[in-house]
Amino acid sequence: MRTPGVAVAVAALLALAACKGDFDQREELSRTINPGGGSTGTVANPNESSFVRGVASIGGVVRNAVVVLRPINLDGSVDWDDNNTLGQGVTFSNGIYQVSVQRSNYRGPILVEVRGQNSIGTVTEGGNPATAVTQKFHVMGPTHVMYSVLPYYEGSSSGDTFVSPFTTFAVTRSLAFDGTIAGVTGGISTGLFGLTCQQTARFFGLAQVRASQPADFAGSGGFGTDQLQSWALAGLAQVARNIGVANVFDFWQGLANDGADDGIANGSIGFVPNTGVAMPDLSQAGLIGDALLNNFMAPGNPDRLVGPDSTTLASGSNLAQLIAALDGARNINNVTVLYDFVFRVPTLVETTRGAVVRTSVLACQQIGGSTSFHPFGDSGGPSFVDFAWSSSSPANVSVQPFGRISVAPTAPNGDYTLTLTVQPKIGQVFVTGATRTYSVLVRVR
Repeated sequence: MRTPGVAVAVAALLALAACKGDFDQREELSRTINPGGGSTGTVANPNESSFVRGVASIGGVVRNAVVVLRPINLDGSVDWDDNNTLGQGVTFSNGIYQVSVQRSNYRGPILVEVRGQNSIGTVTEGGNPATAVTQKFHVMGPTHVMYSVLPYYEGSSSGDTFVSPFTTFAVTRSLAFDGTIAGVTGGISTGLFGLTCQQTARFFGLAQVRASQPADFAGSGGFGTDQLQSWALAGLAQVARNIGVANVFDFWQGLANDGADDGIANGSIGFVPNTGVAMPDLSQAGLIGDALLNNFMAPGNPDRLVGPDSTTLASGSNLAQLIAALDGARNINNVTVLYDFVFRVPTLVETTRGAVVRTSVLACQQIGGSTSFHPFGDSGGPSFVDFAWSSSSPANVSVQPFGRISVAPTAPNGDYTLTLTVQPKIGQVFVTGATRTYSVLVRVR
């Protein structure tokens, strides 16, 4: 295979103020001052209407799909009971969904489920880059599903929870952990989903997969800007076409099922759903990169609506590096995240008896010479990081999940001390970092 000879160096170099990226948990700061400062905190459960919004895409828009918001329990399990959904809507013709959250007091992670409709007269379709001319839209049936996660919902509207086959794989991988890695069992938590998104991104040669919207390579009415992610999606869609999968959504469902099976895109499920076609091992060399460069980007390919072709590919470009990465053998379990657990916590929280306030505990990821803020939180559920809180007076001041400080209604006025100890979970191999201890003074008046 003729591939560019430039190795991929994927680094999520994120702007400090922007708080973007796969480990950004979309929490809002509660007026936390610089290290050594204080914080007044915020009331944890304000009553206000809000929505979750994003785009469903497979490299082309997914239109007329059912979108369901599902709560995620404190232990990281998903509440699959349709009677307990937080909201439901549909994707529009441009792939956008905007679903109101119906339970005003809900706080925590939200699973965004996108599924094909099963109703007379309505067809759910997705624009497929690999067949954009001969068959622009493929049908998404009721057995086809995609996922993403809003890692922490706090009552405010969120506008960029994008859903794609990549976010779907990150979700199913999160659910697949069986306790063999440091005792971590499957589930969704703020930090764990951030980790699997980062692993998924690097496995497919990308910097991020959750907080960016894929470009519309199918000419299907979308307006995303992440070109590189769509090149990767196009390469995978071309693999599906090459092996004889007629409906690309069967292939995307196979990727999701492969993640749920053992967390690895290795073809362990056997066959692509609804077909007799073997599910390929997507970690093998010479598969995705070859399909992208030599098939999708072949000169004169009538189904490719975007350029360049393989003869005009610029050496050393981001696209050339992506192809080189996808052409090599990869193991998602070898993707590790190196952390210097530097935290920004309020040293002083002033509050009143009976109140519940947020701490906005932030983890800083050191990448090269830059520092990126990532609200890691101390969410319930599975994690590769241990957050341990202790209180000088647990009966009066305690910490609830997601770092909320709870003050008992009968707590005497005075000063209380909370201690936070953070360290990577013993035995796991995905996250490294030093143990750190922090103190927070809670002043009750």
